[in-house]
Amino acid sequence: MPELPEVETTVRDLRPHLIGRTIQRAAVTWDRTVAHPAPNAFKKEIVGYTITGITRRGKYLVFALEKQPGAQLRQARDRRAAYAAQQPALDSRFLIVHLRMTGQFGFHEPRVKRDKHQHVHLLLDDGRELRFHDFRKFGRWWLVDNPEHVVGKLGPEPLDMTKREFLKRLRARRGHIKPLLLNQTFIAGVGNIYADESLWYAKIHPLRDATMLTDQEASDLYNAIRKVFRKAIGVGGTSFDATYKRINGQSGEFQEDLRVVGRAGEPCYRCETPIVKTVVGQRGTYYCPNCQTRT
Repeated sequence: MPELPEVETTVRDLRPHLIGRTIQRAAVTWDRTVAHPAPNAFKKEIVGYTITGITRRGKYLVFALEKQPGAQLRQARDRRAAYAAQQPALDSRFLIVHLRMTGQFGFHEPRVKRDKHQHVHLLLDDGRELRFHDFRKFGRWWLVDNPEHVVGKLGPEPLDMTKREFLKRLRARRGHIKPLLLNQTFIAGVGNIYADESLWYAKIHPLRDATMLTDQEASDLYNAIRKVFRKAIGVGGTSFDATYKRINGQSGEFQEDLRVVGRAGEPCYRCETPIVKTVVGQRGTYYCPNCQTRT
């Protein structure tokens, strides 16, 4: 499943193609992909919007959309400037997309036949069609007035939060550290791969109780998460197979630098003890039993 580095890479790859482009037509061929509004309403409502920005929140892509207002709307908005400063502009909306397990974007000429796994299609004003390919059909789209309706419950961004904030949030939680890292209300964007990698760098067992981590261990974990994410983003994320590829069709490269994930039975890069694979919170989990002890 794409995690923060893969989603961030997708955002950065899409920006030069989509910023300033206007949506001229929309089609939905798998209704469940569009979570809100109803697919027929989505197809009508998104037409005419220009994409003015693309950002990321946790594992979600956030597209800022805007229509040029007419003269009457501009006058009304000017008269209500104080209100408009606190609310989304009347001509602005947001498209939120979660890739889930296999969601991918691609650009195609409209004449190119759509395949059965391409479920949302946006015709752009430059003649290209942006298609959403999702083999497993778990990806979701929302067209909303306020992105907080979708992402409002997410925890802070790991690359934005301070160490003090991380320690404070950690001390307020109970339970095993790996499931806590995967809890998107605790910290946004951390998934299975990067939780294991960060815990290895910090020398913390995935089943350690979060409340029992020392200040130094918590600090090491904070630094490890940020280090792993920055390295992964720098090489376009992790590609184990075709379920994640960049917009240009290339694979990410971080799989070449994984310390524990996918290395069960292979020697630890620090101590040469064989890496162990187990299950934590119903997720496959890799760790070094020598470097990452439970005590």
